[in-house]
Amino acid sequence: MEKELTKKDRWTRSFVQTFGSQLAIMCVNLLSGIILARGMGVEGRGQYISITMWTNLLYWGLSFGVYQVVLYHWKLYKGNKKDIFATFLVYIFITGILAIVLAETIIVPLVTGGYDSAVVTAARIYFVAIIFAGFTDIILAILASEEKFGYSNIVRIFIPVFTTSIMLILFLFGFLDSQTALYTSFIASSGLFFINLVQVAKLKYFGGKVDWSLMWQAFKYGAKSYGGDVAGLASNNSTQMIMSVFLSPLSLGLYSTAQSAISPLKTITSTIAITAQPKLTVEIADRVHSRVTELFRKSIILLGICSIGLAVFLPFLLPFVYGRDFMPAVIPALILIPSLLFNCLSNVLRNALNGSGMTFVNTKAELIVLFFTVVGLYLFLSKWALIGAAIVTVLTSILRLIIFYLEYGKRLVRIPWYTVIPTWSDVIGIYQAINTMITKLLRRSAFIR
Repeated sequence: MEKELTKKDRWTRSFVQTFGSQLAIMCVNLLSGIILARGMGVEGRGQYISITMWTNLLYWGLSFGVYQVVLYHWKLYKGNKKDIFATFLVYIFITGILAIVLAETIIVPLVTGGYDSAVVTAARIYFVAIIFAGFTDIILAILASEEKFGYSNIVRIFIPVFTTSIMLILFLFGFLDSQTALYTSFIASSGLFFINLVQVAKLKYFGGKVDWSLMWQAFKYGAKSYGGDVAGLASNNSTQMIMSVFLSPLSLGLYSTAQSAISPLKTITSTIAITAQPKLTVEIADRVHSRVTELFRKSIILLGICSIGLAVFLPFLLPFVYGRDFMPAVIPALILIPSLLFNCLSNVLRNALNGSGMTFVNTKAELIVLFFTVVGLYLFLSKWALIGAAIVTVLTSILRLIIFYLEYGKRLVRIPWYTVIPTWSDVIGIYQAINTMITKLLRRSAFIR
């Protein structure tokens, strides 16, 4: 039975394995959010988020989707693997330097105009870590293309655990503020960079030559979805971007807390994205379509059940965990919950299209979503503030799903509605996979003893 399950449901088992690491990350991030909220208050948390948010936006926008680019070309490239690694190392160095220059010359003066000079200096140093993120993504994409998630899961746990541990010490001794939090995050990113150097040395990827023709192909592939990456990040973070520039850190602190409160659901969506993307890249169309419908059904089951449970307990847990000052974040958090399911399903379709080389669809879709996001925020934000921002987020997530659904049906295979309705066999498959994994873990622990 166990061998049959191994063949039939490998993705579900990979999901369960990765979910364990993502669950640990969620717990650590939750603790980190509590420390930031309790130690820095609403305004201090808002300052920290405004800087880290822009860092993420610049990296993902100017790295030309390096993770997907590496994942796609690593499977197709027939030459020496050392050469492809060297090529993408230069690739990310160029794009990373560009992102850092923009951060130092434009973003810092724009966002930190009223901040203390010490916080501004910390922000400038923190932005340098953008290039470290690109190096990490290259390694994780290579391992993902080979469906090796062990090191990736360790890496995804290391950063939040280390960062949160240092912040906890600073909090206990009364030294935690936005400045020290930024320095802590920079040190964690730097530490991961050196760990990755050791991993690359073990994999023996150093010593290759730069393939400029491959770099040009990779650039063209990434450039097709470049607008979508920027537009997608802008639409997903537009509310925080507007708050960081035009409103006080107080509003940003509350809204970021609402997003943090639904992080248990983000654990599931991120796990699905990590384990599913390699399955949808450079594969036969029929096989991709079968996996897409399966991912739809299982995502609906997992996120549906967990969303209901979170909605019941969130109004009581949020003020208890973060403090009563964050009570205004409860309603926005509840409104945001459905958007995670819609975005998860959109990402499944997005990855299937990207994996088939149709990356421009992403650009077109996200530009449309960005336009409606800006219009929606203009109409809702001034009138309903945080609640209006949450409503716009949900509406645009629905729009994104509709666009990708139509594009997928037009370019690959039409998805009949009845093929994505969860069945009892899907529930049983998930249960069997989880049961098998638990059994293996218990046997392994017993053997160690």
